[in-house]
Amino acid sequence: MKYFSYLCTRFLNKKYMNERQRLQQIMEAEHLTAKQFADQVGISAGTISNIMGGRNNPSLDVLQAVLNRFRTVNSDWLILGIGSMYRPNGGQDGPQTSLFDLPPVQPETPAQPAPATAPTAQPTAPNQPLAEKKVAKIVVYYTDGTYEER
Repeated sequence: MKYFSYLCTRFLNKKYMNERQRLQQIMEAEHLTAKQFADQVGISAGTISNIMGGRNNPSLDVLQAVLNRFRTVNSDWLILGIGSMYRPNGGQDGPQTSLFDLPPVQPETPAQPAPATAPTAQPTAPNQPLAEKKVAKIVVYYTDGTYEER
């Protein structure tokens, strides 16, 4: 009977967590302090302190900022407490894979040749080949919110 009571208590506490507790769970899962979390989400440290201290409830703007920063967090879970913390990914709970984790897709060969199209680049002078496109800049975005330009 004690075990049943324990399970019921854990289930009810898990199911009926408030937004503050769910934000705390995100911070723990991401291994962030309140200050680091506030910086990454783009809110003031005072705002997160008031929320964690129970003085204020998180506003819709704060919850939206959290969802924008942590794209794998399930919005139903964060706002309503329904479902799992992370969005489903192929029937399994957990963070979604990033674009760079996916295997490259091989283009299909067309059954019929594509119609000829006019080139978009103009030759610089008569009898010169068209200018070749080259990569001008690459931007790498990291999960900690920073980026690097190459």
